[in-house]
Amino acid sequence: MARPGFVHEVNDRTPALAVHSGTGVHLERFRHGTKVLYGPQPTLPGAPVRTSVADALAAPVAGAPLADRLRPGMRLTIAFSGAASTVPALREPDPRGIAVEEVLTLAAAAGVDDVELVCARGLGRRFSDTELQQVLGRRVHESFAPSGRISQHDATDGAQLTEVGEADGRPVAVNGRVAGSDLVIMVTVTDSAALAGPAGLATGLGSEATISALRQPGADAAAADRVGRVIAESVDVFAVEVAVEVDPFGSDLSFLAKREWEWNLKEQAVLAGTRGVQRVLPYRARGRMVRQARSRAGVVSAVAGPPEATGAVTVRQLTEGRAVPLAEQVDVLLTGTGHVSRHGVGAELNPLLAAHLGLHTAYGSHTGTPVVRDGGAMIIFDDAEPRFHRHHVATADFFAAVLPEGNDPTTVASHEDRFAEDDWYRHLYRTSEAHHARQPFHLWYDLEPARSALTDVVWVGGNREVCQLMGFRAASTLGDALEMVGAGQATTLAYLHNPPYAVADVAGSK
Repeated sequence: MARPGFVHEVNDRTPALAVHSGTGVHLERFRHGTKVLYGPQPTLPGAPVRTSVADALAAPVAGAPLADRLRPGMRLTIAFSGAASTVPALREPDPRGIAVEEVLTLAAAAGVDDVELVCARGLGRRFSDTELQQVLGRRVHESFAPSGRISQHDATDGAQLTEVGEADGRPVAVNGRVAGSDLVIMVTVTDSAALAGPAGLATGLGSEATISALRQPGADAAAADRVGRVIAESVDVFAVEVAVEVDPFGSDLSFLAKREWEWNLKEQAVLAGTRGVQRVLPYRARGRMVRQARSRAGVVSAVAGPPEATGAVTVRQLTEGRAVPLAEQVDVLLTGTGHVSRHGVGAELNPLLAAHLGLHTAYGSHTGTPVVRDGGAMIIFDDAEPRFHRHHVATADFFAAVLPEGNDPTTVASHEDRFAEDDWYRHLYRTSEAHHARQPFHLWYDLEPARSALTDVVWVGGNREVCQLMGFRAASTLGDALEMVGAGQATTLAYLHNPPYAVADVAGSK
């Protein structure tokens, strides 16, 4: 169990606090009275993955054990969650691979021969062959890959999609292998409640049209669950969900998840040395360090059974332990951006990923009421430099050709289909490791609740031209940013310390 998070009020004895900004971390002194929200501190390792999964398969939250549902001659498909499952990517052995191995062991004992594996990547990028081996483990990869029995879902391949029903007046299409199976095992390993339950079926295995409908401006947040239920009603789905705590820094820098006043002299020296290296390394070299970083994971819970039932348990486990009580909303919310985005695992941050971390992840990190009041402001620490990894080819063009025309959702949305239908972008999504061209549009729509609620967003250290293009402002220092948002002595401030993120439980939240 993670060490609980809490709220610290900055005072005379508060040291400079760590601020994460892209590939770097620096120390910043915050104004007296600032409420600092610390998330739970991971205490890894957690429960053994293999034992936890085996127990879940034998005793589901509802229905018969998996062993009783397997029979000779059946068509079995094991789907597993993609690159967005955890942040950062996990060290070997990946819990997904362990869970898949446990399912395969039971399938072999039951005499099931027709088994295929599908990566439920939705509109996200493909895994490289090396990544697939890291996720599934060498033994599983070598047993299934040579015979072509490992595939990665292609949401654009009409020939491989099957319509299985209707939700909200729109047809629901899903991966053809999944639709034609006697039993589908959906293996999800995640540190995000958003990927649990029926929604993961919809966003991971649905068609481009099915997924895109869930991500449009103003889309109902519960729509993904409704689509997932349609899929689960059309094919027998047995979900295996492993909720994990993730150490985002690895063993060498794990102290960054601690409170700064608890750092010992060695840890302070390590941080000073790391910052020195970061100052002299070129950005691309720092980016490679981030992309190559793989995190440890500890099991919070492992459950199996119907997607709706397993999802309820996973969501509860991933939210209750992260809730931090906060007495009231504040006028200004400050946050860093962390060093990797769920939508950019394996790549350094670009300005859109950074904006999403600030104005979607951080702003939305609450149980019902945002930390910052309507009409308030946000200050984000990030350089917002226009650097774009090969995974995000469409995002680079989004900044070059879409945002100059206007950054309101209606104007942006008018370009989405043109990007999505571009042959080159589709080729990169289908055969390379690029995210689908709809991704930058969907991420931009996610910012709208914060953009419409806030009167100002200022980036400390941000590229002024890029910030202006996104509709934001840039400041050189925190002091300048506070002055720009009109933060006087009576202005209330909160700093959402990350990663890991706290989930603010603001008094009066519903």
